[in-house]
Amino acid sequence: MSINNLGMKEQFTSIISFYINKEVFAFDTLKVRNILEYDNITHVPNTKDYLLGVINLHGNIIPIADFRVMMGMENIENTQDTSIIVVSNDGKTESLIGIVVDSVKEVFDTEDINVQDSVFHGNAGLISAFEGSIHKNGEFIHIIDLDETVQEIEN
Repeated sequence: MSINNLGMKEQFTSIISFYINKEVFAFDTLKVRNILEYDNITHVPNTKDYLLGVINLHGNIIPIADFRVMMGMENIENTQDTSIIVVSNDGKTESLIGIVVDSVKEVFDTEDINVQDSVFHGNAGLISAFEGSIHKNGEFIHIIDLDETVQEIEN
């Protein structure tokens, strides 16, 4: 854990950023296991709207959640850039979850960047927990609390 210039505690030193509806979001790169092309999701009936189904990744059955639906977007169209980011919030193979995003943007270090308290404290779609925001290259990047988001997906 490091402390940024504002004296806030950070639990990450690098983040992966991605687009959802032209907005930039991010989470800790240490929780990312794979980045996959959007392909071959097997639908599972009687699940929440944002759960698209499952994939088989190296013998592991992984549920796939659509962040775009969790953010309240409608009429979502997949493109060649639509990606699945496979994450594990606790580092265990059995807790892998795939998250669909519009596209992956970049990975960067946060050591010299001020992470400010999140302006989102309420409910932004189904994702209600943000760790903070960064202003980088003229745009805001909102850092998602992946632990809380995974907990929402698993419930």
